Amino acid sequence: MSVDRRIVGIALSVPLWMGAAVGAAELVLEPCEIPGLTVAARCGTYEVFEDREAASGRTIPLRVVVLPATGDDPEPDPLVFFAGGPGGSSVEAAPALATFYAEEHRRRAILLVDYRGSGKSGPLVCPYQEGEGRGIEEALESFLPVDRLDECREALAARADLSRYTTPILVDDVDEVRRALGYERLNLLGSSYGTRMVLVYLRRHPEAVRTAMIEGAVPTDARLPATFAWDAQAALEGWFRECAEDAACHAAFPDPAGDLATALARLDEGPVAIEVTDPKTRRPVELRLSRNGFVQALRYLLYDSLGALKIPAFVQAAAAGDWGAMAQTAYSVAGGLLASTPDGLYLSVTCTEDVARVGPNAAAVQVGTFLGDLRVRQQVAACRRWPRGELPEGFHEPVSSHVPVLVLSGERDPVTPARWGREVQEFLTRSAHLVVPDGGHTWFGLPGAECLQALHSKLLETADVGALDLEGCRRTIGRPPFLLEARNEDEIPMSRQELERYAGTYSVEAAASASSSR
Repeated sequence: MSVDRRIVGIALSVPLWMGAAVGAAELVLEPCEIPGLTVAARCGTYEVFEDREAASGRTIPLRVVVLPATGDDPEPDPLVFFAGGPGGSSVEAAPALATFYAEEHRRRAILLVDYRGSGKSGPLVCPYQEGEGRGIEEALESFLPVDRLDECREALAARADLSRYTTPILVDDVDEVRRALGYERLNLLGSSYGTRMVLVYLRRHPEAVRTAMIEGAVPTDARLPATFAWDAQAALEGWFRECAEDAACHAAFPDPAGDLATALARLDEGPVAIEVTDPKTRRPVELRLSRNGFVQALRYLLYDSLGALKIPAFVQAAAAGDWGAMAQTAYSVAGGLLASTPDGLYLSVTCTEDVARVGPNAAAVQVGTFLGDLRVRQQVAACRRWPRGELPEGFHEPVSSHVPVLVLSGERDPVTPARWGREVQEFLTRSAHLVVPDGGHTWFGLPGAECLQALHSKLLETADVGALDLEGCRRTIGRPPFLLEARNEDEIPMSRQELERYAGTYSVEAAASASSSR
């Protein structure tokens, strides 16, 4: 099958028609604009059958975007990105991908598909997420509003079969788009939950993959959220140890673990009221910060390496009765990350693939962690109210592949720990694994981290993991200093010298949302 170079080359001024792979629809790509994107894009909608096995009945419109290669005579295999979540929009990553992969984009198109139930592909958004959504305090208090899920399930069931939203089905949708566009092979990039999509793609359509890179591996045998509390605890304790070994941090914060215990003990007595700034309106609002809100904000600070560098200062301030910094973080998290993905899709995927395998004692074993059983208890309860799909035989077995794969893991990732990267890599015969020093779930802004981009570029160029200088990259990556003073503002003013030390664009909620396993 040959690739129509009108897709991967310079954008045309007329619509492009391509025949559908299985007769479900035709795909039309037309010039379009995407907020924040400065290069040409072509957008279209491709209909897939909700029931792929029957190949009949209700269809789902998939949002498809192609960013044509910006150079002449492009390569025939595009770069494809799978967003995290489950439920993140792959299309919304277009501006960042076009920027980070500008050089590679000269040679290759970028193909983005909002997988079913996400973005603008029939998103499974619960009624309580629409309009103003849940209140900030409600979102902080409960990760999922279990008492409102019956309403959500009934509303979504009127237009969707919630049992037909699993990773294998999502992957097969995207492969159908690949065939409709005439691409023989793809270069896959997945982050967080998107890595599970990459792994399942390697298993189900190995002939269609040239290379792959996975950032923050989520194996097919993971049992989320049973591991969340202890992995977050391990990440936090790792940062506390690093603070103890850093002269300036240790002098400023001699006992961050003790400070955290003091703060949590105070919150056990009841919420504290604190004034914060709404990031959208810039107006002051009052927030009642509970223990649940505090620990959720703390966990999401750990997602981002630069966010984690604030934690010793933030918990010391909280222990002294100054809740401003943590309250502002909590407010931003609730208004951003916790409201950023469709809960219906999140539940359909995780209830079937993960929570169904969580044992009855999972909540009890979270004792001793700052997060406790909050996530396990609420998610298990939510999944009792949600339909489960069927998985193909052997789904939870490790994925084996001979495709060249680069695996990246954060040293202190609180949600997809480095051990998962090692487990995944063991069954990928042509793979390499790099643990990013001081990396969280994301590592934006770490000095020297641009070498990670260079590694992926080299893989795209050569399709050979043996050509990658992993050790040289690892030695290049450093860490900015810990924040030594808690500030209440959600935007912290810095001098030019300080900004250079914290090079990069980041925020705890945006970074986590881009690659979240929630």
